[in-house]
Amino acid sequence: MPDGAFGHGTIAAIGPQEDRIAFGKACNVLGWLLRIVPRPRPAAASATSAVDQAASGSQGSSSDAGGDSGLGDIVADVDFDPGEGSAEAPLTWQPGPPLFSRADRADIAALDPIDVSALASTITSELLASIDQVPPFPLVANKLIELSSRTNVRADVIERLVVQDPVIAAKVISAANSPYFGRSTAVTTVEHAIRTVGLHQVTQIAIAAAAAVVFDTRERVAFDAMVPQQQAAWKHALSTARGAAWLATWVNVDVQRAYIAGLLHDIGKPIALRGIGFALINGRLMTPPGAALARAAVDEAHLDVGEMFADAWMLGDDLTAIIADHHSDESADMLHRIVRLASGVDDLCCDPAHADNLLAQILSVAVALGLNQEKLAELAEVIGRSSVIGLTGA
Repeated sequence: MPDGAFGHGTIAAIGPQEDRIAFGKACNVLGWLLRIVPRPRPAAASATSAVDQAASGSQGSSSDAGGDSGLGDIVADVDFDPGEGSAEAPLTWQPGPPLFSRADRADIAALDPIDVSALASTITSELLASIDQVPPFPLVANKLIELSSRTNVRADVIERLVVQDPVIAAKVISAANSPYFGRSTAVTTVEHAIRTVGLHQVTQIAIAAAAAVVFDTRERVAFDAMVPQQQAAWKHALSTARGAAWLATWVNVDVQRAYIAGLLHDIGKPIALRGIGFALINGRLMTPPGAALARAAVDEAHLDVGEMFADAWMLGDDLTAIIADHHSDESADMLHRIVRLASGVDDLCCDPAHADNLLAQILSVAVALGLNQEKLAELAEVIGRSSVIGLTGA
């Protein structure tokens, strides 16, 4: 996001929030420090399991496109309770070929957990020391999130807010013209976008465009090697947001809340990548870590990092809870479940660091939500199509 993208006109229109944000940072970071204690996390990918899967070749003879071998065996070992949902059980849905190689997955599985934890700890401490150097959560995004929770918001209110920021307005218009919406005529203004693709869609696009500053690879703090991972984090955010919004229509959850929760659930990952940059600048790291180590450490740190910044940015209790605990299987909250499912489906395709039992987790959540195999396949298609919405370049 270019400097000055959120100018004085926007701030004035939204209302003074900088004092609240500064005060919130001080109070919430202190509270976070007092609260943080070691807590159980989902088991990391087992080195032996992943390497054995890669060697077994049970998913085919291709040497580079297999990803997570033995998925059928994982599903066979899961005991599903059909009484938890209305879906047929057991589900037998299989994902398409992953977009990462078996070598990527094996590299992550072979890492020493001590090295991963050490880098994750460095990331967290560097971010605590440099919290004011991370771009604040955009005021426009905060205001749009606030408006999205209200009923009967007028289209002209959203339009006036969006057009005050030329960068956001341009992204809204560009996204409205993307293949995702299949428009036969060109959209030329924000007002035209609202009329053609709908107020809810424009609001979602504008929130994503405003929040993109947090994922912006141009703000990567001297760590060029991690640009692909930062771009992947942004794509995952958009994919999960679209998937969660689609799921919300089937399980009676507010679509806008679902979209926002999906968009921000992994906000800790791009911030954690910045933490590696801070560590390099401040001399805590002498050389950039390898891509596999960085990915694994970011994955380990991102829940605590995300919670810390969600508190500092005052994103609200509901969003903060999802950001902090979206990998947990203990919550029966529907919003939590749909974000977990949408995120898991995309991770299975695109994240070589995903847990060994991720497919089993996906199927279990799908059963709990009452989805059958056809709906799960539709969800995967919706998530796959999200890349054509025109916002994938953060």
